[in-house]
Amino acid sequence: MRHSNFINIKKMEGELLLSQKRYDFGCTITTKELIFQKPHTSYQVRLEDIIGMVPFRLTAYRQTKEKAGDTIVDADFSTHYYKITVKQLRVINRNGKYDRGATDLIVPLDKRFIPLVERYAGFTTLPLQV
Repeated sequence: MRHSNFINIKKMEGELLLSQKRYDFGCTITTKELIFQKPHTSYQVRLEDIIGMVPFRLTAYRQTKEKAGDTIVDADFSTHYYKITVKQLRVINRNGKYDRGATDLIVPLDKRFIPLVERYAGFTTLPLQV
């Protein structure tokens, strides 16, 4: 499947560690940043700007939309979602680039990304208390 609706990120900082594109969502991590892509919009976050990251459970799956804060989440496939709180991020769309201040992103993230975010963002993983 070709992802021609994804906006190309021309300038990435750091060394590429992992990149994955599934359905209508892509994620790339370098040693300096995390990039989320969906058709016509990309979100570029410096790892140093990530304040926290916690698992997030969507209540619905398959062709539904769920509101989480001021973000609408398309739940097109069942996977692990995370709420990532950032100091700032760059939004890139067909109209250009702009910076946004503190916000939360709710994104599906493959478990292979978690140790890389921990390592390069300087996080410590805490076990969940049940």
